[in-house]
Amino acid sequence: MSDSNKLIRSCCEDISYISDIKNALPKDDVLLSISNVYKALSDPIRMKILYALLEYEICVGEMVNVLGIPQSHVSHQLRTLRKYGIVDFKKDKKMSFYYIKDEYIREMLLLLLKNKELICQNRE
Repeated sequence: MSDSNKLIRSCCEDISYISDIKNALPKDDVLLSISNVYKALSDPIRMKILYALLEYEICVGEMVNVLGIPQSHVSHQLRTLRKYGIVDFKKDKKMSFYYIKDEYIREMLLLLLKNKELICQNRE
């Protein structure tokens, strides 16, 4: 028997806890929702939009000025964030003001910013 087979066998001899591990895993729909949040956060422009929305409700025109990118690009990124349930908007006459929908997203963004040195250090 090769050493690799011995390792696999010794690793898997006591499988009594496997069902406990399986039961502790989040359900597939929960994991899909979580992964969608990370998909939404995976773009630097969307992250800038979200950091801009931490303290302010902002319309698309203001977002264009803040980010310095075309209105169509801002609108596309906001649609993506809405699709994933991260932001929403409210109408005020003809204007739509965007905001972060859930407090947990706001807390996550603040936590990432607070730990940016550690995150950047680990990438080197």
